[in-house]
Amino acid sequence: MRFRISPSGHDPRQIDLFAVLALVVIIIGVWRYYEDISASPPSTTSYIVPSQHVHW
Repeated sequence: MRFRISPSGHDPRQIDLFAVLALVVIIIGVWRYYEDISASPPSTTSYIVPSQHVHW
């Protein structure tokens, strides 16, 4: 089956290709972001020692 070029001048296959490429770039960026977060050591200030009491 042949694809027809739409009257607006844009080939639907090009739009699909750009959408797929954009999704791949977004997925790789999010993956690298979460990989960097998990690789860094956690800060010790965010933990509460069980023997400490917090009064609000």
